[in-house]
This record gives sequence, C-alpha cells and structure tokens, in this order.
Amino acid sequence: MGATALILFGGPVVIGTAAGYLSGGRLSRLPDVRLRWLWLLWLAAAVQVTQLATAGLPSAAGRHLRAPLIALAFALALLWLGVNAQGQTRLFKTGVGLALTGAVLNALPIAVNGRMPYNPSSAAVARLRTGSQTAKNVPATRNTRLLALGDTIPVPPLHAVVSIGDVLLAIAAALLVATAMHHPLNAAREGNQPCPTPSPGSA
Repeated sequence: MGATALILFGGPVVIGTAAGYLSGGRLSRLPDVRLRWLWLLWLAAAVQVTQLATAGLPSAAGRHLRAPLIALAFALALLWLGVNAQGQTRLFKTGVGLALTGAVLNALPIAVNGRMPYNPSSAAVARLRTGSQTAKNVPATRNTRLLALGDTIPVPPLHAVVSIGDVLLAIAAALLVATAMHHPLNAAREGNQPCPTPSPGSA
C-alpha cells in the first residue's frame, strides 16, 4: 500500500482514536464490540480482488464484468454494516448510516460508468497525471454521467482526488472508532467490579 493510500485509509482511524481518547474512551473497550458475519467482509474482499483482475481482460469483457462485481462487493459490505448496527448506540448507528450513504454515493457513478470517473482538472490541481486509466478509475469525458459524485475533490498534499462518498466514509470510520472506544458492555463491567474487601487491620 502506498503512502497516499495509507494516509487516506489510516488517517480517519487515527483521528477517531484520538477523538475517542479525548472524550474518555479507551482502546481496551474495542474487544467487547462483537462483530458478526465477518465472512461477508472476506467475501467482499475476494470480489474486489476479482474486479481488479478484470483489468487484464479485453475492454468489452472487462467493462461488462466490472460494474456487477463492484456492485456485489458494495452490497456485501453494506449488508455486513447493517447486520452489525443492530443493538448498537445511536452514535454507532449514525456512523453506519454515514458509511452506507458514502458507499451508495460511490457506487452510483461506478454503476453507470463502469468505473469511478475522475475530473481531469481536479487531478491536475492534485498534481496527478491526467488521462490515465486504472481498473478502478477513468477520466471523465462528455459522456460521463454523475461526475459530481465521482472523484472531484483534489487533495494536493496527498496527490489524490477523492469523492463526496469518500469524505463521508472517512467521517464514518473516525466516528465508528471513537464510538466503539466507549462500548457500553465493557464500561458496564468496569463500573460493576466489586470493591476490594479491606483486610483486617488495614484501617
């Protein structure tokens, strides 16, 4: 993973951890968050790897396979988030809602264009080479649809262009980490620990 990707993905986690500590949370409470159906995430990751492998296919075949695979990966990840939101706090559910919204906003331009479009002007501001294509991104043209939901927000310090959905996903990640550090199960256990009985003669 490159430095830019590491910052983009790891930055919200670091910010969420800092916010959790500043608001009285503790990383020691994270193990009490019971995550269910983790196999959905593994399956979504496998689908994503398969989608990236379509870059080596002929253009027509890759184009027809790419959108359904991306949609399936998003659907599996969204299902996992929905399952794990049950029984959680309101703030945790808010984070899940932001993540779902961000994922949907990212999925729409991918679904109608086959890949996530990016604005060449924004790429130039971010000091990226314009016109390049990858298995996940394609430069916008006159025929591009829903470009406003594509990668249009330049981040020059990171040499990256992100989307509105990416911003919501980053906020959601930070909020989920900070909220999980206040998990009530561990907090309740800590509050219900019996006080030590004083030994005779300790007074």
